[in-house]
Amino acid sequence: MANRATSGTCSVLVVEDEYFLASDLSALLAEEGFTVIGPHGSLFGALKAIGGKAPDIALLDVNLHGEMCYPLMDELIARSVPIVIATGYDGQALPDRFDACVRVAKPYRRDEMLGAIDTALAGASCRP
Repeated sequence: MANRATSGTCSVLVVEDEYFLASDLSALLAEEGFTVIGPHGSLFGALKAIGGKAPDIALLDVNLHGEMCYPLMDELIARSVPIVIATGYDGQALPDRFDACVRVAKPYRRDEMLGAIDTALAGASCRP
């Protein structure tokens, strides 16, 4: 279970192109008290979603139907948004500039994702 100190008022951008994974992840986050932005299955949709206000944290698949979400990741990092990367790629496959992002290997378990969220939010100002 996620640390309740980090849920409640936290907005979470979900970017995942696989419908069932996106749906399950969004439901998990809502159950834990997070405000879900999305899910978005495209880079364009995700970038548009953060145009006005950055989320408190982002959970991202790296490859969206063949389109890498690096521009989105760069924008989120520039805005100091913690990122959890949920991917089947190993860490060696990603550019070095994303080494500080928390990673969860697909397929992931509920407790793994919640632990990754807690790790990414450690020290963040996102509080109920």
